[in-house]
Amino acid sequence: MKKLSILILAFFFIGPSGRLLAQSAEVAVGGDVAKPFKITAATFAEMKKVSVKVKSKDGKEHEYSGISIFEILTKAEAVPNNQLRGKSLTKYLLVSAADGYQIVIALPEIDPAFTDQTVILANKEDGKDLAANYGPFRLIVPRDKKPARSAMRVTHIDVLTAKKP
Repeated sequence: MKKLSILILAFFFIGPSGRLLAQSAEVAVGGDVAKPFKITAATFAEMKKVSVKVKSKDGKEHEYSGISIFEILTKAEAVPNNQLRGKSLTKYLLVSAADGYQIVIALPEIDPAFTDQTVILANKEDGKDLAANYGPFRLIVPRDKKPARSAMRVTHIDVLTAKKP
């Protein structure tokens, strides 16, 4: 039983590819933005905090706190004049995690002019730092019926533009 526990822990920190999954203490924001930057503990502390409530698979409600993805994109100047329209509507986020997991979010899904949903980059769950296997940063998409896009151990947020082949 002890060996099985060690193997399970090794899977979380090494991953199926055999690569060590570093717990990155920063998130690179880049891609099609005017001002790429890195979110560190210091930049995270400077930004406005928000909270969202999400039900877990077991039906319990949890409160996640962090910073709005929209605020992150505003700081990076991802959308000209901060007005999502025209060609800017083809932009999307590619969010990457330490284990290689990636998800996509269209920019209108996080823009307050289009939705009341607040997607956040969280660093706390129920007032405590995220557990090591979830953090230090986790994307929270509160209105998704399945938590598949609430990526754990986020390392990159890239703004990309869809183009017809």
